[in-house]
Amino acid sequence: MTDDVRTDDDDWSGLDEEFTRRVAEVGGTAEGRALADAHTVGDPAAGRARPLGLPLRLRPGLREELEAFTAAYHRMIEAVVAAWEHDPRLREVLTLPQSLRTQAAAAHDTRVHLLRLDLLPQPDGRLGVLETNANGPGGLAVVGRARAAWRPLLTRHGLGLPRPLPADDAGWTGRWLLDLAEQESGRRPDTVTLLYPHRADRNAVRSYHDGLLALGVRVLHADPRELRTGPDGGAVLDGEPVRHAYAKISMRDLGQLAGELGPYLRAVRERALFVQNGLRARVIGDNKLCLAVLSDPRFADLFDPADHRLVQPAVPWSRNLAHCDAPTVRRITRERQRYVLKSPLDANGRGVVVGAETDEAAWAAAVGHAAAGGWLVQEYLPSPRLRLGPDGAPVHHDLALGAVNGRLVSAFVRTGHEARLNVARTGRLHPLYL
Repeated sequence: MTDDVRTDDDDWSGLDEEFTRRVAEVGGTAEGRALADAHTVGDPAAGRARPLGLPLRLRPGLREELEAFTAAYHRMIEAVVAAWEHDPRLREVLTLPQSLRTQAAAAHDTRVHLLRLDLLPQPDGRLGVLETNANGPGGLAVVGRARAAWRPLLTRHGLGLPRPLPADDAGWTGRWLLDLAEQESGRRPDTVTLLYPHRADRNAVRSYHDGLLALGVRVLHADPRELRTGPDGGAVLDGEPVRHAYAKISMRDLGQLAGELGPYLRAVRERALFVQNGLRARVIGDNKLCLAVLSDPRFADLFDPADHRLVQPAVPWSRNLAHCDAPTVRRITRERQRYVLKSPLDANGRGVVVGAETDEAAWAAAVGHAAAGGWLVQEYLPSPRLRLGPDGAPVHHDLALGAVNGRLVSAFVRTGHEARLNVARTGRLHPLYL
């Protein structure tokens, strides 16, 4: 280990420090600077496009471990989704706002097609599950294109790279969606509608527009509120039936706009409209309270024993605060440095209160609010640190794994000077080879 990539006691040993050092040298070349500038995340139209960080690489041998962990974790999330309808214990712990609870109860989909698993790897080797995103997780396609673009330059500079991930293929964004749509609906789409509120980040769907067009698929764009119900009960857009879509609708928007989304929700609920993750799988699989289920040994009977043995130790102690007894709530209030509060369906770092960053009075008020609202309370996991260059101070980092039907398809690391590494805040995405 060289001085310029020296790590601290809270570092995770899974990243290849020598690779980081050598990529920093390549990144300083004219070609490296051009590549760094060419790949961005965020919405350029809104002036929020930010360049990706330099590529990172995991140490050899970890890919197989992460593939097995991701597959097991995916099966466990699907088990929660499938059992929620029939298990009163689950419905008590994994709560939903009334508008979404009604929709989830009426839907019967249980397949979580696409998810992103966010981890905070710990110095002891534990992976440390942070949360699951089962919406249309951003970044997976962006870093795939970046990994592919960096590969020739890094190879020319003598850096050995592992085999590509599926998302490194230029056609991945369209292909996985078409494959799933055909698998679920029995028909391979020739038209796909990209559904997102018009105020949303359009860069998140641009890669799907390009990927589908490259495969010869006709692409439409619409706000989901523009859909209407056709004579057969399906969704229509300007009089044209809409059978297949990619939905980029945040949980906040889904909850707030539910009263305006009747045709969309009905079509998805009745499976007249295919969208990734359906409806029930989406609102439950994306819910942070899933971790209260995975963490609690009372729910072990829901899962394959081998999957539970593999995943449960990586899940920090997590509970629905509304169901904690009085001594537990007093302990959480008293020992704020040990805990984090999370609003179940928020995203982008909103609705997260970190006890270590909060004074006593504000924390006590937050605990009361979270208990009344049924928020997740979770053991605080410190972010591992990484030194990115010879003169750089260590930065926080995480590890994000993307999967389709439980198969690992993409990965990235977020770095930043804040403990919360959301790109909507100050985090930066780094393509990750593994």
